[in-house]
Amino acid sequence: MKKLIYILFAGVIMLFTACEDDYDKLVKEPNDITLNELQLEKFTHVIPDGGFKSGGITFNTKKNSDGTFSGFAYSRRSNRSFTWSGTDAALDSNRFSVYTPRPNQTEVYAVACVKDDDVYFTLDKATVVEYILVANTTYAYFAMNYGKDTGPTPIANPNVPSAPKGIWQTYAPGVERALNLDGDYFKLIIKGFLGDSHTGTVEFYLCCRKGADSANPTFNFLRSDWIKADLQSLGVVDKVVFNVECSYRDNNQQSLIPAWFCLDGIRLQK
Repeated sequence: MKKLIYILFAGVIMLFTACEDDYDKLVKEPNDITLNELQLEKFTHVIPDGGFKSGGITFNTKKNSDGTFSGFAYSRRSNRSFTWSGTDAALDSNRFSVYTPRPNQTEVYAVACVKDDDVYFTLDKATVVEYILVANTTYAYFAMNYGKDTGPTPIANPNVPSAPKGIWQTYAPGVERALNLDGDYFKLIIKGFLGDSHTGTVEFYLCCRKGADSANPTFNFLRSDWIKADLQSLGVVDKVVFNVECSYRDNNQQSLIPAWFCLDGIRLQK
């Protein structure tokens, strides 16, 4: 019996270690640009003046006159729970958090708030970007997964076992329904540039419902973890610009899903 227990225990350890190793391979490679040299306490974020740099890449940040920002911030937040109010202070814990199955393991990462062409990074030396890691923010994930709220049945607040069950609000302006209809999508439009020349475009879905992607009409998913976006088809670039496109729009054709996403683990061709 003791031998059997030992074997089972060893098997669990090996399985857990394998999962950890696989996760580390996805998000932590020695030469990847991970932003982890940026000093940041857990559960905090920074919206820097004039952008910031990691490795050989400069991330654009623009602070707007109304107190908002567009472009990139960087964060080490890890919230995956609903907020008790819709104040900016409360919502920032979700706007600047990556939505993953467990607390964020990538340490510091970039958070993009998309407006016009403000979300971009430039490279000190033109090269091929092999891939980047992208993910949904908790704020955008909740809006896509639940819509206005989690009703009609009260549910537990994720990661807060002590909280009473309730119908939780997402506090996403204008959102009335989840992104769960056939044809629904939320995707990144990623453009490469070399000097003033456009080198190519990659479209990458963070949410894709049946029929939205004509090349893969049966796809039906909402990303809930970091995922690689292959950018090799952009070729040699010195600038990469990000926009979002969503099927769920207001009367002005603007996305109703918050135009936020997370970025990390940039791998450049050697």
